Amino acid sequence: MRVLFATSEATPFIKSGGLADVLGSLPKEMVKKGVESIVVLPKYQDMKLADKIEFVTNFDIWVGWRKVYCGVFTYVVDGVRFYFIDNEQYYRRPGLYGYDDDYERFAYFDFAVLELISHLDIKPDIIHLHDWQTAMIAMLYKERYCYYEHYDNIKIVFTIHNIAFQGKADPKLLSELFGLDNYLYYNGNCRNDGCLNMMKAAIFYSDIVTTVSPTYAKEILTSEYGEGLQSILEMRKYDLYGILNGVDYDVINPETDPQIVKNYNIETVFDDKVVNKLALQKEVGLPENKDVALIGIVTRLTKQKGLDLIINQFSEMCSRDVQIVILGAGDHVYEDALKGIAYHHPDKVSLQLKYDFGLSCRIYAGCDMFLMPSLFEPCGLSQMMSLRYGTIPIVRETGGLKDSVQPYNEYANTGTGFSFANYNAHEMMKTIDYALKVYDDSKAWRQIMIRAMNAKLDWDASADQYLKVFNSLMG
Repeated sequence: MRVLFATSEATPFIKSGGLADVLGSLPKEMVKKGVESIVVLPKYQDMKLADKIEFVTNFDIWVGWRKVYCGVFTYVVDGVRFYFIDNEQYYRRPGLYGYDDDYERFAYFDFAVLELISHLDIKPDIIHLHDWQTAMIAMLYKERYCYYEHYDNIKIVFTIHNIAFQGKADPKLLSELFGLDNYLYYNGNCRNDGCLNMMKAAIFYSDIVTTVSPTYAKEILTSEYGEGLQSILEMRKYDLYGILNGVDYDVINPETDPQIVKNYNIETVFDDKVVNKLALQKEVGLPENKDVALIGIVTRLTKQKGLDLIINQFSEMCSRDVQIVILGAGDHVYEDALKGIAYHHPDKVSLQLKYDFGLSCRIYAGCDMFLMPSLFEPCGLSQMMSLRYGTIPIVRETGGLKDSVQPYNEYANTGTGFSFANYNAHEMMKTIDYALKVYDDSKAWRQIMIRAMNAKLDWDASADQYLKVFNSLMG
């Protein structure tokens, strides 16, 4: 089987969020299972390993009425063949997204992915699409490309990583950029809420739709979480699968992580985690105290991540015997609120307004607890990383958080973390207080840590489920 993954980002080359981690790990795991994996992404200015990639070919493609250059570069990592689409007009600029011409940039990329198949003679059995940036490939394939001999009988799988970002565009772009007839908009195939909706097009045209956790697959069928697409998803619900993302245990591993102060495993965690805790407290400017409960938060500072709950209860949290370290950046309203809190509690709160992968690893390794009270969370990787490092997550029961964190049961002595059901600040605080109470029982806490580190949340089982989905399409 040959699978072509089309994505706007992938590790180890470029990353803005969890999508890159998935596209760095899933294809690699599929190779282990005998699948030929090809990943196609843009050749960005800020890309890592750019000096390693090799030029393959170039050709011209049409984006609407525009004739545009398309260069192709390649590199192989862990058995996965990566192709990079080169066009300096579109990609020689800082960052990945957030430009006025993003729809044109990714329309170009969508055409480039499809044209690449015939120019390099790499016809896949499956094209696996991810989020709105590649969503229109499904529509372009079914309306234009599938009639040509080199493209016949390719199956399309579309994965929703976050339904909040749908690619809502002016309807005129359907003909302007994609060269498709306007009747395809007016008949509803890609129309939603008065817009050309790229994600709706992918849901409509793909053979199978997946999302990144079983709970999120159920949630997006409701008006609360469906972001206006719940009715089209309801139509496709028998083709909708929720497959929990995993984390790459080769990279996310306290035994080998070069970013942390002292490596440890399940046998040495109780002695060596304290070393990381004291070093982290020193690094972020908190009093060094091995006994105080150290709570970590690594997040984008946005409404989705539960910042309203955290800020609402921050004074209450600071009245407990805790320290809190926060790493992340985002909306100014949350940054400013947290700056004020950190100023008034210098011995309890350390605020690091930045993205820093090394520090995030040291937070996973050094903290006792990890707080993630998301409003919604399609999958979430941070709670899986914290489990891997023996740092106990406190989460809201939504999406992948519910699927990956088993709530602690003191009577059955089971569970890997603590959770609460409703998006409610007092419920969150009650759960934190319960976690702090259990933390004081060192025997119970150690058993939770062992179960957390033993939780199997790598890509093996998830890749098996994707393989099952792909095989179901092969006839």
